[in-house]
Amino acid sequence: MKLLILGGGVFLGAAALQSALAGGHSVTVFNRGRARAAWPAGVEVLTGDRAHDLRLLAGRHWDAVIDTCGYVPADVRASALALRDCGTYLFVSSVSAYATTSQVPPKLPVSETDALASAEGIAPDDRGLQHYGPQKAACEAEVQAVFGARALIVRPGLIVGPGDRSGRFSHWPWRMAAGGEMLVPDVPADVVNDAPLQFIDVRDLGDWMIRLIEQGTQGTFNATGPAGGVVVGWDTLIATCRAEAIARGLAPAREVWVGEAFLLEHKVEPWSELPLWLPSTDPEYAGFNRIALTRAEAHGLRTRPLRETVAAVLDEGIPAADDKRRAGKLTREKEAELLAVWATDSA
Repeated sequence: MKLLILGGGVFLGAAALQSALAGGHSVTVFNRGRARAAWPAGVEVLTGDRAHDLRLLAGRHWDAVIDTCGYVPADVRASALALRDCGTYLFVSSVSAYATTSQVPPKLPVSETDALASAEGIAPDDRGLQHYGPQKAACEAEVQAVFGARALIVRPGLIVGPGDRSGRFSHWPWRMAAGGEMLVPDVPADVVNDAPLQFIDVRDLGDWMIRLIEQGTQGTFNATGPAGGVVVGWDTLIATCRAEAIARGLAPAREVWVGEAFLLEHKVEPWSELPLWLPSTDPEYAGFNRIALTRAEAHGLRTRPLRETVAAVLDEGIPAADDKRRAGKLTREKEAELLAVWATDSA
């Protein structure tokens, strides 16, 4: 098949590119050329900005388009129109496109038919992060308006693994490998059993997207993991990070399980400062780790063991403290202060 990837330079785009090449497909990438200079042999590279240079795609036909970098409806509408004669348009959306992942109304898990966020009143070219979810929902609508039944919408949750520039999942393998005392949120067991951590390795997502295209699949799919009924709670995550650190000859950290009430009292920022942690007591987050995978699994979604993802993160190397992927995360200094207070309060 002839495939066009909008993006393709880093992370998910790069994973999709690798999967497509492994499947024997002919691939063209279209991006700004800022994130990557070297490309695999045989890849056609078109350099341009999707907001201004879509003329470079004019008159071309691809069997499928994979849009990994559409964030505002103005851009996505333009690219969809420019490529409307292509076969399938796979748009990478997000579970953030849902109107709510709270327990109000109490419909969980979150499925593909649930209501989406409204972008009413938001400019179609507004790139503010506070509008990320509604704009993704509006982007989906633009693709569907142009491609109709040929639209393929994929809504990932947290994408993790090698090449992740956010450092959200990677924080935990890195922190374990650094040794010392390590703060871990003590989430109640009943919450973990009912809403385990959800995320997907970028390589699994890239592979699955290519398989969907190969199979001529259409429609909308949630895309997170683990698949196959595997449960990953905090204990599993931390134990896996420890085992992989030891396997590499590192002296792992000793985890200290700290209560959620304490973390909130001391204004530890969920998700950003302490990655992956969302307070179990806040109903607004009740559905975030309760994303239904039934439809995706029925269409072939498979995910690799957690240890392979952790191993890949560690094998990339441990970044320095001033690495931008560590920005906003809990610092070692603040962590030590919190653990000292926790030890005193718990004595």
